[in-house]
Amino acid sequence: MAQQGQVFPLAGQGRDGMRWAYRYRVGGRGSRRVQCGGFASEQAAAEALERALERLRREQGLVESPTLAEFVDVYLAQHEGEPETTEKLRWLLAKAVRDFGERRLSQLRSPAIAAWRITIPPGHRFEATQALRQVLARAVSWGLLDVNPAKLGVENPPTALHGEAALRLVGRALRARRQARPALRPDGALRRGHRAATGRVARA
Repeated sequence: MAQQGQVFPLAGQGRDGMRWAYRYRVGGRGSRRVQCGGFASEQAAAEALERALERLRREQGLVESPTLAEFVDVYLAQHEGEPETTEKLRWLLAKAVRDFGERRLSQLRSPAIAAWRITIPPGHRFEATQALRQVLARAVSWGLLDVNPAKLGVENPPTALHGEAALRLVGRALRARRQARPALRPDGALRRGHRAATGRVARA
């Protein structure tokens, strides 16, 4: 049966040791067989087989993927960050859960997420989108999704506030570097900024 599959060692060995593969049938006896190999260990092949079978079950309608709200709860329960970080992540994810919480992960689409992103206030738009990407990346790694719909085709440039803060930091760094330059040029003349300062002192 497709839901069982098989893990087996490949004939011969690669230069770095034995390689493993898995195979399964997409239906009952006599159906098309899928095989994939080149795994470094039996465990790696078994985990890849389970992901492939889970994806097949979803395609055949045998297993329903969780809703976004359900998956966010699971994700946050396993989050290993500081309590303050987890709470901020929960607050950011609540913005996506409010709009998509009842949808199953398999029903999330990139165009809808891109449209949702624009509704988030600019001050939190970048972080809220990154938080959703982070959660759905875990769903991809667990085999619940094939691609991340919050990343594929969804642009997420830093907001103007992030850009303005960066420009302020760059400006401060440039001023500090100019102030640290020697007062004299190689030809012995005062640099422009120092000439101006000298003139102000003299007039005073």
